[in-house]
Amino acid sequence: MTDGKELERLRKRLRRLVGDATGDVAVPAADLRTVLDELGRLQQGNDRLRRQNRRVRLRLSRAGLAEDEGASPADGPPADGSAEPEARS
Repeated sequence: MTDGKELERLRKRLRRLVGDATGDVAVPAADLRTVLDELGRLQQGNDRLRRQNRRVRLRLSRAGLAEDEGASPADGPPADGSAEPEARS
């Protein structure tokens, strides 16, 4: 697993590589694998947090507590495709 400092160095190195490029850019396979692995981890974490947020909102709604009306559209349906009905009062 790559730590935060290594990922930051990789990000900076890739940003320099891309720089002002207008065409194709060659990226070493190991660097691309690392970026794709990290992207997958971030997506899984995002999906998990979104599901947790939805469960908390539903629990609060069932408990009769006021729900935040300024909910972000990013908190929409779960990415796992499940269609839990949202209880709104």
